[in-house]
Amino acid sequence: MVFSHHSHSGQFCRHAVGSLESMVAEAARKGFKMYSLTEHCPRWRDQDLYPEEIEANVTPSDLEATFEAFLSEAQRLKQLYASNGSGMEILVGMETEHIYEKDLSLLKTAIDRNRDKLDFLVGSVHHSDGHPIDFSKERFEEAVQWYTTTTTTTTTSVLNQNQRGGEEEEKVDDSAAAAAALSTLLESYFGAQRRLMEALHPEVIGHFALPLLFTPTTSLASHSTAYALAMGNIRYAIDYGALFELSSAPFRKGWDQGWPGEEVVRMVIEEGGRFCLSDDAHSVGQVGLNYYRLKEWMEKVGVKREMVYRLHKPGDGPLQRIPIEEEDWKQIGNHS
Repeated sequence: MVFSHHSHSGQFCRHAVGSLESMVAEAARKGFKMYSLTEHCPRWRDQDLYPEEIEANVTPSDLEATFEAFLSEAQRLKQLYASNGSGMEILVGMETEHIYEKDLSLLKTAIDRNRDKLDFLVGSVHHSDGHPIDFSKERFEEAVQWYTTTTTTTTTSVLNQNQRGGEEEEKVDDSAAAAAALSTLLESYFGAQRRLMEALHPEVIGHFALPLLFTPTTSLASHSTAYALAMGNIRYAIDYGALFELSSAPFRKGWDQGWPGEEVVRMVIEEGGRFCLSDDAHSVGQVGLNYYRLKEWMEKVGVKREMVYRLHKPGDGPLQRIPIEEEDWKQIGNHS
């Protein structure tokens, strides 16, 4: 019996498939001890809508209504499974966004309005300076190109100011410009992540270092300022008690390791941080998918049972962080 702290359903998320109830039923069938339902928070600007939402004529107001409907259905399922003898606990959460300055206050308002329906937050950032960084490889590359253009323009301007007489204009090396662009993107991302953490103190840090999704061979250590920001965020999250998500989702996307990758995991371990598990499922078939691979990878990179926790909310009591037991650790590898 295992746990997941992050999932989505097609009923309330347009890039997922299947009903919320079917996701929960599959988790129960697979013997999950706790399964979390964590749909995305609303986005409040037309320009932040995704292509499938635009195609369906969805508005930001629709996203707010959809999230409210999710909370109602999630609470219904939570109560149902608390009394049906399944032995599976359901936690209801929100996966956050932080795209522009004002949305943090809007997000706080939404959280406060639904405080009695939310057990916890998955603190995630999916944009950098307004550019989506995980929606698709194409959108990520567009973001990098935007930073490349911005960085190159700034660098060329400085070079021109330093020219003397008839000196030829220096050209910015393409690879150096690309590296500088990625550095700037990462710095923007970690800056947004820090603002989110300071404002909300999310209990789970979702897919840390998300910009590396489409550049899996990139080392944070090769981007010194971004690395320092990442380390600062890790220490801040540890100080207030957050858990870092270890996700099996990358295996289904062609990666040979779990998220957030070996480098970040070792950074967290070195600072004494704690982890939690998730499948980040977007369909019934992804519930618990590749947990056995996640277990193998965790052991390979030095994650020990004592470092892995789960969230638990006993009745009307406060949310608790509980280290997983030896038997549960063993069971992780029994799920496909």
